[in-house]
Amino acid sequence: PRVSQIADHFPEDYYVDKRKFLVVVDPSHERHLALERMLEIIRQQAKWEIEFHLILGVESGDKTDADTPMEVVRESQWITQLLKPIEDLGANYTSEFVWTRDWRKSINDAAARFDCDTIMLSEASAEHKKGITDSRWDLIRHANCDVVICDVGTKAPIKCILAAVNTQATDDVHVALAEKIIERGLFLSKYFDAELHVVNAYKDSEDFPDRGLIGRMSGLPRENIHRDMGKPEEVVAGIAEKVGASMVILGISPRKGLAATFSSHTTEKVMERIDIDVVALA
Repeated sequence: PRVSQIADHFPEDYYVDKRKFLVVVDPSHERHLALERMLEIIRQQAKWEIEFHLILGVESGDKTDADTPMEVVRESQWITQLLKPIEDLGANYTSEFVWTRDWRKSINDAAARFDCDTIMLSEASAEHKKGITDSRWDLIRHANCDVVICDVGTKAPIKCILAAVNTQATDDVHVALAEKIIERGLFLSKYFDAELHVVNAYKDSEDFPDRGLIGRMSGLPRENIHRDMGKPEEVVAGIAEKVGASMVILGISPRKGLAATFSSHTTEKVMERIDIDVVALA
């Protein structure tokens, strides 16, 4: 069958090598959620070795933008304080400072250069210069790995993960994306020893999703599969609150042009309604 039974092909050592992160720190910000989350993961996860690359990045923004800092001044003491918790944990990491005119390209280039499996950045960093939507989705679409956007609502340890899928779309592109979302949900739930739920929104009775299909794909029990009618952003946010999710996995459609704009807009609305970490897959 085209839709694989993912849970049946999930060996014990699956993705055991996915353990290298790119952590983005913007020196113009006071709080660095991505770094905080990385430290939480290191503290929580003792099963697998973890490496990460820390990129401190400044984008030379548009000087006509009133929100662009005129200057960013950080003394050596600031860097020492930033790195101290990492050193205290004895973490395996490398670091670099980047001054760039193209924020998203520099991040993706660094992820490729250091062979990272996951890019982690804060919600504030994701809403970067050159437009919130264009910058964020371009970063995700051009990334060759997961992108985690960290938000203030997620607290360690991560105990519940919600994966949002659309199983009504049956073309190869959307089927592959749904499989990828569930696959990543299974991996992350194993990684964090967390409970996994799947949600599928639908617009009316003619668009009703097949709970059995989701169950066969994921291997999850009926009570962990949620189907609600309504706007996707409302359904996902509502179920995330209901199950107490610490993290939501969303797919960004790989479509181009106007269709991609609408897809990004829907995901943007979901993120506006939740304040927990989002794992964005393209």
